[in-house]
Amino acid sequence: MGMKQSFCCLFLAMLVANVIGGSARGQNSANDREIEQTVFDAEPDHPGQMLVKRSVKIPDSALQVLRDTLTGGTFNCLKAMGTTPAQAPASWFRASAVHLNGPNEVDLIVLANVPNIEKLPSPEGCLLPAHGGRFWVLGPGIASGRYGLLLATGGLRLEVLSSRTNRYRDIRIGSGRTTDLYKFTVQQYQPAEKKTELQ
Repeated sequence: MGMKQSFCCLFLAMLVANVIGGSARGQNSANDREIEQTVFDAEPDHPGQMLVKRSVKIPDSALQVLRDTLTGGTFNCLKAMGTTPAQAPASWFRASAVHLNGPNEVDLIVLANVPNIEKLPSPEGCLLPAHGGRFWVLGPGIASGRYGLLLATGGLRLEVLSSRTNRYRDIRIGSGRTTDLYKFTVQQYQPAEKKTELQ
């Protein structure tokens, strides 16, 4: 076999390898998108159904942000439990990783870990509202890498949409017949549109 034929064979082999590798990478990327949870129901249809399908460990800086949200309003009922927001353990929360701002930024959707909180004395009205649940959306700071609060709200369902505002995916919160659309502006999500279905 001449040098020219050897070069042609080598070129064809490299071309085939690149095509196969690119196809595999594309499939892995698609699989990653399919695995990522984008819909969270605060009140699942079936008892024992997981609110967060693939939970991830909550980093210390993210846990501190969650604790900081428990310091005012109805969350003062933590005092009745004999604890303080600073003592709230990571086991009270369940987090799922989601990419809101591109593939390299790992954000967190956090829900209350209902089974663990139900064991506490008088949790109703504090971490567990009468209807629906609480949602926290956290994102790492660009410079510091420490997590910050992007959205804290309540409702029956949180959906991460494919549409984007300022590079971040939009978020829809459902509460019965009412849905609220949140869009990212500057540093946090802000309400952008409210819709109410007529009976």
